[in-house]
Amino acid sequence: MSEEPVAPHAAQLIDAARTIVIKVGSSLLVDRDRRKVRAAWLAALAEDVAALRESDKRVIVVSSGAVALGWHHMGIDRPASLESKQAVAAIGQGLLMNAWRAAFDPHHVEVAQLLLTRGDTESDRRRANARATLAMLLEMGALPVINENDSVATEELQYGDNDQLSALVAELAGAEALLLLSDVDGLYDGDPAQPDAHHIGHVPQVTPEVEALARKPLEGSVGTGGMASKLSAAKLANERGCGTIIASGRPMHALASLRDRKVRATVIGT
Repeated sequence: MSEEPVAPHAAQLIDAARTIVIKVGSSLLVDRDRRKVRAAWLAALAEDVAALRESDKRVIVVSSGAVALGWHHMGIDRPASLESKQAVAAIGQGLLMNAWRAAFDPHHVEVAQLLLTRGDTESDRRRANARATLAMLLEMGALPVINENDSVATEELQYGDNDQLSALVAELAGAEALLLLSDVDGLYDGDPAQPDAHHIGHVPQVTPEVEALARKPLEGSVGTGGMASKLSAAKLANERGCGTIIASGRPMHALASLRDRKVRATVIGT
């Protein structure tokens, strides 16, 4: 593990990658007070993604947010039972895709919804089908926006806020880079809220020592994933030759800031 300067830098991994998977969690996409899509933030991300595509890169998005949007839309408290979470997910999924479509319309980018369950990546036949569909969408020039099929998957809601799914998608797509946008700008050797915590710029591989640094999700977050989930996803991706970046998605144009080397991030693997 090394503290900054980052070597290799996140920008170098992004620039070298042909295919990039970007995971966006609920806590970034949905305003936790108003429980609505952060439309201006999403528009800025769409602009950054469009710029990546213009540089001849293939981009896939894994997006959470259906449950959070669904429960707000129905005017109910955060659902506790699996059945209620599945129901509000069915409502929120359409709202989620509408938000992504509106963000990319100015860039004339067609977005395509792809819902997966764990079975789609564990069964050989279904896995091959998902891989073929994803490849065709990319060939057609569409932007795949992938989410767990929350309304039918009985295990997703303990799945790490799509972190694990994003690593599996990276494998399906043969991606060289997985970008996990988070609430913090990477991994620290202590609580990031404390002044004595040091940012870790590069982790060659996820070891038990690294896993011990993981912390719980931020208090008040609408997401379910924490640093432990992201490290687990990074470990899975790295085993398949895909480098992982954990970076803060809070700032506007977070992706462009990474490419311009203006912000910190943790690069895992490579």
